[in-house]
Amino acid sequence: MAHDLLGNLLSEFGRFDEARECFERAIAIAPLLAGCYYDLVRCRPVTSNDNDDGLLQRMEAALATPGLDAAQLLRLHLAIGKAADDVGDYALAMHHFDAADGVRRRSAPFDSAAFSTEVDRLIARCTPELMAPAPELGNPDATPVLILGMPRSGTTLVEQIVSMHPEVGAGDELHFWNERGAAWHRSGAGAAGNGWARNEEPLVASDFTATELLAKAAADYLRVLRGIAPKAARVTDKMPFNFLWAGLIHLTFPRATIIHCRRVFVDTALSIHQTHFHPSLAFPTGGAELVLYFRSYKRLTDHWRRVLPADRFIEVDYEDLTSAPEPVIRRIIAACGLAWHDACLRPESNPRAVKTPSKWQTRQPIYRTSVARWRRYEPWLGPLRALIDVEQNP
Repeated sequence: MAHDLLGNLLSEFGRFDEARECFERAIAIAPLLAGCYYDLVRCRPVTSNDNDDGLLQRMEAALATPGLDAAQLLRLHLAIGKAADDVGDYALAMHHFDAADGVRRRSAPFDSAAFSTEVDRLIARCTPELMAPAPELGNPDATPVLILGMPRSGTTLVEQIVSMHPEVGAGDELHFWNERGAAWHRSGAGAAGNGWARNEEPLVASDFTATELLAKAAADYLRVLRGIAPKAARVTDKMPFNFLWAGLIHLTFPRATIIHCRRVFVDTALSIHQTHFHPSLAFPTGGAELVLYFRSYKRLTDHWRRVLPADRFIEVDYEDLTSAPEPVIRRIIAACGLAWHDACLRPESNPRAVKTPSKWQTRQPIYRTSVARWRRYEPWLGPLRALIDVEQNP
């Protein structure tokens, strides 16, 4: 376990060769930690030389390890899939990605209908009339920069770009709005009148007005951001699932910059299908459930585009960012209210620790090899094939 933890720490700082050795040692000492192969293969692309060393065969053999629990099995299938993808065996890769999704759905099923209903509630609640008084109700502080969207849509890249600016601190993925937003959503409280009906921490107070509750959320969030970067003019929060709470965030901070990262749906879904997510996260990683999730996500973000000011809800397409980085990056920095700085063109030079499944890719110059990746998998897309049309037909 100690070698596993050290390997993850080293990989966060880009020390991939040392990290890889740690993961190898962890597996050798404790074969039941075969899920460490997931982190090992993400230290760099797997090559034919690795296959000559029997890496793929060792991982496949580890599937038969007696006593291997579901969490390790899931990560091991994803590791084999990633290695097969790296060497161009896409049929084998998809076989293992599908197997990993099967393990996850047995332990963490997702209720697509319930999620769709909650999105409908958010849309019905966050009307243009509710959003209109935000400048009067909210906190005028412009420190927060929310980078949101579907997981695997480019949120890490955008945070690396923005946080290269000397006036920006990086907050990584903060859980603040998932917690506050869930309480706000359950309460049904509007922009006026009394607040949360439930007596729940940290937003206690059926006797608070909505304005007071927004003020409390603003003060608490700014305290979190100041703890991360006390002197920064802007602090990022790249929790992707804040796409659920963009309306609440705008009500609380009408001058905050909300950057919505978009990527072709089927490419995003394929990347999700290939990635490990914590089992406690209510989120589908494949099949029809993931297609339905994208439909709900699209419905909600289309709504935010209609009701939020265009200068506060900024949209960045991954394909544009990777094909012509500089004009897109200049637009992002300007939207944040910052003067231009050339360092933002070199996100791969960002020295901070990066906690993302794509640690190795984050240390590379901006690249386009992840655009249209789905075409390599076209014969094996299964239900995800429907996402090719979802963007045009909600």
